[in-house]
Amino acid sequence: MQKKSKTLLLNEEKIGRQELILEKILETCPVGIALVENRVYKWVNQEMVRIFGYDSKEEFEEKSVRIIYSSLEEYEQVGEWLYRDLAVKGTLEYEITLCRKDQSLFPANVRINCADGDNPMGWNIVIYTDISQKKAAQKAAAERERLQGVLEMAGAVCHEINQPLQAIIGFSDLLLLERDDEKIMDRGLNAIKSQAERLGRITQKLSGVTRYKTVEYPGNRTIVDIWGSGGGSHEVDPEEVPSSEN
Repeated sequence: MQKKSKTLLLNEEKIGRQELILEKILETCPVGIALVENRVYKWVNQEMVRIFGYDSKEEFEEKSVRIIYSSLEEYEQVGEWLYRDLAVKGTLEYEITLCRKDQSLFPANVRINCADGDNPMGWNIVIYTDISQKKAAQKAAAERERLQGVLEMAGAVCHEINQPLQAIIGFSDLLLLERDDEKIMDRGLNAIKSQAERLGRITQKLSGVTRYKTVEYPGNRTIVDIWGSGGGSHEVDPEEVPSSEN
């Protein structure tokens, strides 16, 4: 009997140590972890307190998960589809906007599983990850891509328009110097008209850009190929150079 009691005591100590190790692991995880029963928090780790801006774990205990939603309507909508989908899949992972204690909103990744498909909201382990930095990085990357596109288009506009403008300026200067020579006058006026028409074609192509295609220029420059970026056939400008599509 004494040996059995000693064995039982050792087993209890072993279980106690394992529970302590498990609790330390859960407490030091860089994600929020919660035990939820019927949409009521029963236990949360310390990261939950930090993510949602609370002061202590006790503020979560026995509280409805309604506290992390910005409105009752959203709380009810999420509950409906969670109940439906958890019963079928058992585990769900999704992104959603959640609410901190101070009512500020943040994007989160949520992973939830259930132990009983017949009662999917009865007992759940839920993992919350604040993805604010990830979203900010994605937004910054998208902004850089958009800026790069704007810069390439601006480079294309400057490149294409600069050539006929320079020609118009040159022929205008020539006309001012040779205003008594009719042949030069005719040639100059025709050249100016031709370059003005070319400007019209350029602006027309700019308004019809439908896809992204670039052309490389000396000096490690990349600009939009406006002559190959529109719909329909590829119109070739007299000044066009070979391009490479990205």
